[in-house]
Amino acid sequence: MYALKPTQVYMLDALRQDADALARVERMCHAMGWSLDAVRVVDEGSLHDVARELAAWPRGDLQPGVPKEHQRPLVFTSLTCGGEAADEDPLIAGRPEGVSAGVLADLLGYIDPTRDFHTYESDTERNMVCWPTRDFGVMRGCSHGCFYCGDGKYGKYLALGANVGEYAERVIEPTIVARPEQRCFRMIGWGADIISLEPEYGVFEAFLAKLAAHDRYGYFHSNSDHVDWIGELPNRDRLIGVWSMACDAMAETIEPGSPSPDARIEAARRCQAWGIPIRFKFKPVIPVRGWREEYASLIRRIFERTQPETIGFCVLIWMPLERVREQIGLDRLDPEFVAEAEAAQEQMNEQTHAPFPHHVRAEIYRFLIAEVRKHDPRVPVFLSTETREMWAELEREVGQPARHFMCGCNPIQLPGPQMKYSDPIRHSTYFPPEAEA
Repeated sequence: MYALKPTQVYMLDALRQDADALARVERMCHAMGWSLDAVRVVDEGSLHDVARELAAWPRGDLQPGVPKEHQRPLVFTSLTCGGEAADEDPLIAGRPEGVSAGVLADLLGYIDPTRDFHTYESDTERNMVCWPTRDFGVMRGCSHGCFYCGDGKYGKYLALGANVGEYAERVIEPTIVARPEQRCFRMIGWGADIISLEPEYGVFEAFLAKLAAHDRYGYFHSNSDHVDWIGELPNRDRLIGVWSMACDAMAETIEPGSPSPDARIEAARRCQAWGIPIRFKFKPVIPVRGWREEYASLIRRIFERTQPETIGFCVLIWMPLERVREQIGLDRLDPEFVAEAEAAQEQMNEQTHAPFPHHVRAEIYRFLIAEVRKHDPRVPVFLSTETREMWAELEREVGQPARHFMCGCNPIQLPGPQMKYSDPIRHSTYFPPEAEA
């Protein structure tokens, strides 16, 4: 796992009764240079005090030369695997004033075990095109500090479910069995880069064992270069790797705590050498100053060293201009595109695809697609979570139909890449299901 240097490590008292979970905690603590004796045990008596401490992080001096993001406290908790509601827990409902309900929920393991993403209904409402999927998550928070991510920029801790054995039996397997139409599942977080904590965490070993037993496949989605452990991973033939990519200038200034683009490319190359399918997703594409030269160089280096199954793009979205100003800083961006965003601010502020208007995003996509085609005329290219209007305009240039496109991590795209259609997943969310002819 990453060489994290947390300022404090906490463990929910309930984990002391779970031998498998306790072994995971001890293994991860050893990797970080912590002894189990130094871990603070959290029980009902200390719960509120610990919640206040986490909400107030950081206090005091941080270690010089260590990324701030790598010093966030770690909380080992016991995931609630049966659908229990956090707001019904008396320890949360009866909390004293000034104690965060969200922090308490994380401490007590109320971290969604699964979530539905990109349902036909939600994507129709948000004017977004993707594929409907059920995803898995075992933790909240990240050791990266990406400015475009709220957890990355402002996160104060990582909360990890340590009861992975229970989670595999009570959540992963029943979900796989209940969704025979879904051939590929993501182990994605939430707001987390789980592979940075492997192999000590052991989530992917448990995940892939269940996938193999039911002839399914699983994704990791990462900004990381931490792949040494994958070479010896059982059932690695069930794994598909997806990397979020950033250009050099973006990675250096906007993604603190993350490895460089070249390190990610090398990690992907190594995985491909082990037989693992690799895919790249430029998400988000941020038009920094000199973005054309930056992204052209990045695309060239990807194709010099790897043969990706797909490559996709999503210009920065979900972020009104004022949030871009606050979290990223407008001075880092192409002044021409900042001016375009400012001119369209009133129009874009209430839209999912803020801050850049349609014609700006289309210009960026056309450039990126053309750069890919210089190196590979056949690799499937896709737009990630874009609008119906964007797909209608660029479908011919993308080279894939909007209703049936291969992407980075959809629920029916097996290694190859090849699509395995099954009811009710017959098409993307380009049209709502009732519009299917």
